[in-house]
Amino acid sequence: MPTEGLSMRFVREMLRLHHEAGLSQRQIARALPLSQGVVSKYLAAARDQEVTWPLAPDLDDAALQALLFPALPVPP
Repeated sequence: MPTEGLSMRFVREMLRLHHEAGLSQRQIARALPLSQGVVSKYLAAARDQEVTWPLAPDLDDAALQALLFPALPVPP
């Protein structure tokens, strides 16, 4: 489902731009730059898992990935 290798930094920025700045998926895709499909998939996963912004300060990248995509293995 997610694009392999997408940095959780992009995901954090995607969530921030969507929730804090109120940007559309198209605007986020242009800003990062990512495809609109990737932005849509990650925002849908965040919505499905009820991930809100701001993220907890102690939520590291591995925990964020596990939260968004619980069926995927978390890299060490």
